[in-house]
Amino acid sequence: MDKQEEILFVGIKDGKELQRKVLEASKEVLETLKDYEKFKSIREKKIEEISKLKDEIRSLNSLTNKLKSILPKVKISGTKKQEITKPKKEPKEKPKPKKKTEIEKLEEELNLIEKKLNELS
Repeated sequence: MDKQEEILFVGIKDGKELQRKVLEASKEVLETLKDYEKFKSIREKKIEEISKLKDEIRSLNSLTNKLKSILPKVKISGTKKQEITKPKKEPKEKPKPKKKTEIEKLEEELNLIEKKLNELS
């Protein structure tokens, strides 16, 4: 046998642990690939939906143009546009006191317990 063709064996400490780590890494890679494939399919669906939306908008624009051409043309002269007045907003009521958060409740309970402990001392 030539020296280049010799087979060498290398001892590996904790072979089971190393094998477990390699398998876990492989599992993570596969999960990442799976997520990437989901992402790709979602992206493709998005592109399809955007394309459909663009087609619908084109269709609506052409229908709008047809409608404009069919409707009679009217000149508006000498008439004033009525100003649309917005209704006044009613003043807001004073906000009710906020409910105590969970932390505030726990702090109050802690203070009560400390007071009781001080009374017992």
